[in-house]
Amino acid sequence: MKYNKIAILMAMKQEALPLIKYFRLKKIGFYNPIDVYANEDKSLLLSLSGQSQEYGIDNIGSQAATLNTFVVINNFSPDLVINCGTAGGFKSKNAKIGDVYISKDRVLYHDRRISLPGGYREYGFGNYNVINSDLLAKKFKLKQGIISTGDAFDLNKNDLKIMQENDVEVKEMEAAAIAWVCQLYNIDFIAIKAITDFIDEPEKTSMDFMNNLDLASKRLKEKIIEIIDDLLL
Repeated sequence: MKYNKIAILMAMKQEALPLIKYFRLKKIGFYNPIDVYANEDKSLLLSLSGQSQEYGIDNIGSQAATLNTFVVINNFSPDLVINCGTAGGFKSKNAKIGDVYISKDRVLYHDRRISLPGGYREYGFGNYNVINSDLLAKKFKLKQGIISTGDAFDLNKNDLKIMQENDVEVKEMEAAAIAWVCQLYNIDFIAIKAITDFIDEPEKTSMDFMNNLDLASKRLKEKIIEIIDDLLL
């Protein structure tokens, strides 16, 4: 399938800079705190969740991702939204540092545990739609898996239980929030994530993330370039 306009949504500027440089994107707008970049004909957008004025760090997590998606959809009307970034994987499921995964079947939340009747439990998990990724995975040698979103960097036993019950392969902090907004507006969505650390080695997660960020960002750039060239009209 081909698209007239694709929007890439990301949280961390360090992850985005290789793509901004490769596609020669220029900043075209600031929607506090969202930074939007585009190519010359605006067929390719890249939108960052911006920086926290209070703490001077990237606005990571689902709150900023929701706003980022709303801003991009309402101002630029993309046909496809791609959320890409880095994430944690399971060593026990044969994930390797630098592996790039594409979303399969659905994205969900693992940390919105709402123990109320009448659909609130299901609402908390989300289970939002993603486009079929089988052909893209095969063509570009990507791993596929269910991607799960949470706002904590670490993982507790309840989160892990939910991830295991849902056969989750990748843990990150934005995809489900973005997918929810895309589903509201009936816009196609996929997530593409490069592995920086292992969820099942929690004692090393933070250190591994920082040590492997450059490698994962490089691998992510390589795959995103291939996918954009294939999907963009």
